[in-house]
Amino acid sequence: MVSVYVYLMQERVGIDLVEVARFLPMAKDRSHPFLEKSFTAAELEYCFARAKPAEHLAGHFAAKEAASKALGVEEYPFIEIEVRHAKSGAPELWHKGAPLPVAVSITHTATMAAAVVLK
Repeated sequence: MVSVYVYLMQERVGIDLVEVARFLPMAKDRSHPFLEKSFTAAELEYCFARAKPAEHLAGHFAAKEAASKALGVEEYPFIEIEVRHAKSGAPELWHKGAPLPVAVSITHTATMAAAVVLK
């Protein structure tokens, strides 16, 4: 039992919950300074290609926040984390051009977005 406990202590989890309403005004202006400062060009391209960009922006934001919490904000600052998507559509997290060895889940409704990252 002790070995299981030690193993679990090495695992880290990050979670974040975001109100979609925060992104509604920005979803009308792709060049909004906050968006340009917080997301990569590829992330913005992905989110603005969707029917409801605010929901996807909120989901990506939550994933980046959750990743920083799980990995350590000092080593993995929010701005350096990028959300990408596999061919299947599954989200992936990248850092400086390399995939991160984490599991990520993103979900959203019309009003809330959440993400969980497990390292």
